[in-house]
Amino acid sequence: MIGVRRFGSGPPLIALHGFTLTGEQFASLDALLDHTIVAPDLPGHGGSADASTELASVIDIVASIIASVGHPVPVIGYSQGARVALMTAMEQPDRISALILVSANAGIEDASERAARAGSDAEMASRLATMTIDQFLDTWTSIGITSTEHLSPEDRDADRAVRQQNSPHGLARAIVGYGQGAQPSLWHRLSELPMPVLIMSGDRDDKYSHIADAMATRIPHVERVTIAGAGHNPLADQPAQAYGAISDFLDRHPRPGGPVVEASP
Repeated sequence: MIGVRRFGSGPPLIALHGFTLTGEQFASLDALLDHTIVAPDLPGHGGSADASTELASVIDIVASIIASVGHPVPVIGYSQGARVALMTAMEQPDRISALILVSANAGIEDASERAARAGSDAEMASRLATMTIDQFLDTWTSIGITSTEHLSPEDRDADRAVRQQNSPHGLARAIVGYGQGAQPSLWHRLSELPMPVLIMSGDRDDKYSHIADAMATRIPHVERVTIAGAGHNPLADQPAQAYGAISDFLDRHPRPGGPVVEASP
């Protein structure tokens, strides 16, 4: 079973959240964009905790949600959701009218590094099996690029409430099934993308800014934007600036109208 959340009104926009979040990540997006936000809980997360997290199944699930709209639709993905959006765009390019990738990576190119990452993802999954969700989030949101310590107490509490909708078991399945260690490298295929693509990163996230720059050199119809004062999650760190850039991008490219059809993956 896949949980699908909807916010706002207008033409549909498919929104794919990051690891440890849910579709609720995009709950406020309808106030900033004139779209109906269709935000599934990705497999292993929220209302989709028990859905298959095998990589091919995840892509099929997202592709079916996109197809249910009935016409090409813009898709936004953040972090793990951006990787899923990119893989889906490779498989179903005619169904995506515009692609927005936030803090994305086209995969780990070196096979040995990818295998090492798969091993570290498996270790994380094993640790998750011994923890409560709050114990895991205490670490996940306090160090490195996933830290939320810089947010205001109110925003940090709201972010935490979204992440608490998950379970250690579901997150463990998600990180093993379609984490970076399980994802193939798509760097050699980026030139195949036919749709307009917006690549976004925060200027305080050096690693993913460098990755974004490199991806932008390989995509034919690309716009590159850096969000000032933002880290790995520009959507949370600087929402007005980030969503303003997304709105401008969508306004510059034709978008089909039409009603949102209930997704039935």
